[in-house]
Amino acid sequence: MLVAIAELPSWLAVEQRYEPVGARHRVMQKNVLHLASLLERVRLGGGAHEGGSMVDRALSCVSAPVRLVGMFVCVLCVCLTQSPLYLMLMAAIALVLVAVRPARGLRATIVPALGATGLAVVLALPALLLGASATGAMLKIALKTFINVSLVLGVSWTLTWSRMSAALKMLHLPDEVIFTFDMALKHIEVLGRTAHDLCESVMLRSVGSAPAGFSRTDSLAGIMGMTFIKAMECSRAMDEAMLCRGFAGVYPAPARSGFGWRDAVYAAVVALLAVLCAVL
Repeated sequence: MLVAIAELPSWLAVEQRYEPVGARHRVMQKNVLHLASLLERVRLGGGAHEGGSMVDRALSCVSAPVRLVGMFVCVLCVCLTQSPLYLMLMAAIALVLVAVRPARGLRATIVPALGATGLAVVLALPALLLGASATGAMLKIALKTFINVSLVLGVSWTLTWSRMSAALKMLHLPDEVIFTFDMALKHIEVLGRTAHDLCESVMLRSVGSAPAGFSRTDSLAGIMGMTFIKAMECSRAMDEAMLCRGFAGVYPAPARSGFGWRDAVYAAVVALLAVLCAVL
């Protein structure tokens, strides 16, 4: 029995050495990782149910409307106070709440808070020309920014998006505000997933030697254009779906839950902080 022997073509027998360039996709990799972390945060909403700290789990048991009102009162007190002692007290509370969180929650809170604080410092730098009193005011603004951003991110960490939307309705906010908030979150996830997949496809197509005419700038512009087209398609599909289902722009009010002891303890702590803001 004769066995036919096939010979490899010459172009297939040529040895090729693949030496990837380390900095070729650094920007694209950072974009992909950032989009992945953003999508995870939006998809999960509150993270206290995913291995959060004991304090976060206790705060997540408080009703969402009470949490939102308490956050608004605390932010208002921090903005209105001029007492350094009260600011240090609120900063200590915010730091304790952040420090007991797991690494993922710590990073999700500290990084944006420090970024907002740095931006506030940069915007207030001209105050250095006005003397020592203006410098103290600049430091107060930076500290207030850090505290407020930490408190707001803490609420978003311990409340899911669905509970937050229901709380906005229970607080009698206009349906247009709730609709904008709800649709923004949904479209951030959908469009973020689209941009994430496009970035990955661009990276895979340019492995090794980039094809002729390849440009990272043009690729990023193409990703933005495709994401914009996807946004238009999503908006049209959502409009048609709302028309088919007879959605009139009115959100149904959720059933009201009783004012439990956890809500009472949380409200008492917020009231105590408000009294201290007025006294100090």
